[in-house]
Amino acid sequence: MNDSRLKSLAEAANSLEISLSLVNKFINLGLVKTVKNGNYLMLTPYGFRRLSRIVELYEKSYSTDNIEAVLNH
Repeated sequence: MNDSRLKSLAEAANSLEISLSLVNKFINLGLVKTVKNGNYLMLTPYGFRRLSRIVELYEKSYSTDNIEAVLNH
């Protein structure tokens, strides 16, 4: 998939002012899905919006279970 709207994980982390390891944590927990662009994992605009919402909830000290519940409703 080659789309200019895709964001790399590092770009997403920088935009949200969080660490890349935190982005990877949310991906590994299955809260955010990625797409492959060549050899790189990228976020779609929807994935980035979802990550932004996850970070908001995480900063409010929501547990990962509660974040998942909020996102799925």
